[in-house]
Amino acid sequence: MKFKKITCLIAAACMLSVGLQGCGGNEGIREEDVSSVPKDMYEINWYIQGTPQSDTPSVEAKINEYLADKINATLKLHILDASQYSQKLGVMINAGEYFDMAFCASWMLDYKANAANGAFIALDDMLPKYLPETSKMLGKDYIDAAKVNGRLYALPVNKEKASQAGWFYRKDIAEKYNIDMSSIKSFEELEPYLLKIQKNEPDMKYPIDWKTDNTPLAFIQYELLAGPAAVIYGKYDGKVVNFYETEEYEQACRISRKFFEDGLIKKDVMTSGDFNQRIQDGKTFCCAYPLKPGKAKEMSEDYKFEMDQAEVTPIIEDNQAATGSMTAVSRTSKNPVRVLRFLELLNTDEYLYNLVVYGIEGKHYNMTEDGSVELIPQSSYTLSGSEWMFGNVFLAKLKKGEESTKLENLKKFNQEAEKPLYYGFKFDASNVDLEAAACKNVINEYNRQAVLGAIDPDTVLPEFRKKLKEAGADKVVEEAQKQYDAFLAEKEKK
Repeated sequence: MKFKKITCLIAAACMLSVGLQGCGGNEGIREEDVSSVPKDMYEINWYIQGTPQSDTPSVEAKINEYLADKINATLKLHILDASQYSQKLGVMINAGEYFDMAFCASWMLDYKANAANGAFIALDDMLPKYLPETSKMLGKDYIDAAKVNGRLYALPVNKEKASQAGWFYRKDIAEKYNIDMSSIKSFEELEPYLLKIQKNEPDMKYPIDWKTDNTPLAFIQYELLAGPAAVIYGKYDGKVVNFYETEEYEQACRISRKFFEDGLIKKDVMTSGDFNQRIQDGKTFCCAYPLKPGKAKEMSEDYKFEMDQAEVTPIIEDNQAATGSMTAVSRTSKNPVRVLRFLELLNTDEYLYNLVVYGIEGKHYNMTEDGSVELIPQSSYTLSGSEWMFGNVFLAKLKKGEESTKLENLKKFNQEAEKPLYYGFKFDASNVDLEAAACKNVINEYNRQAVLGAIDPDTVLPEFRKKLKEAGADKVVEEAQKQYDAFLAEKEKK
């Protein structure tokens, strides 16, 4: 009786959590013939993070006109500012409110948690029929890297699949002081130049700026598994470590502290929220930044000064690449299949993709003689700069001023990326979920204090590490190591 009762409870919980998709399949979803246009029209409600656009209705009308004889669907775009996106969608998901698809990622609208909780529909069984070209384009490894508990709950954007960090900086200042940023590979090497700029540039009281991810941590290529448990590229191969006890983490904290004490970092770094604005306004010379080919050119349109980039770290494709930008289909969608048919078009149809990105030619942008896009200043619609958030970036028309080889360089970037030893490893923290959660709370409390430089590492690190141990850090690392050993053993057999 006890076993039967538990089984019933699990079944009930599964039905509540996954709605349309059941406990592993997609029962109840209506199929469609992909070779024909459906007779019934369906409106697709799509939520994207970004700057709301005043002329979205005219772009929707143009898109709907195009979709009519393709899949007989209309599109309703909901573009929400970053400050409200996760909160708004989180409330909708928790309330079981209807929407069709939404932007999500490992860092936004918590893809893994929402997938595990049944907020999104599993796509695996529908890929061959409704997303055949998209699946082929993304590739098996990339799709597998995006799975949660063996299932794919959101479609990765086809963009750079690799990661690399380096300097993002003002080109005019580098040229003025004859600074070869490509030769500078560490914060320590950069500091003398920063001091010189600070002394001679009145508008650059603080010549470098950062948030948590742009501190010296930016040049450590690591992956947090759960709590403090991490794997690090290029070192500790085969080992899971407590990241916050490593010499790399401590060194990053000490460099940050030195920059703060030398007056290179603004004194309110712990509370300020003007990081992006200061760079856009030219108030700082540089920062550490995630890079890809053409990143500086792509972003320069939003800045008052021309920006450039210089790479520092190796190019790697880790497990986070596929979950950095995704589109999920909601379990509350009334026609998931039509949504998937739209996504297949968005990933393969150049006209549709560029219509979503740039809007209407002659109204929101113009075409130059060489076939590139010239954005109209103060246009009433553009998602330019947000291409990485949806679809297939390789369909995007080049903007005026971008290198003609940008897309070829991006493909080469993906091809040259090295997969680290831990590629494909996914840690199941269910055996240590309480400890991992407790550690996460500690990290949320102490990490910013440690890495931003405003507090002496000798003060904050001992307390930080002590609290992590008390929260169960060693147990989380031990469990992760056990699973990692099994993963490597299995990998060795293949």
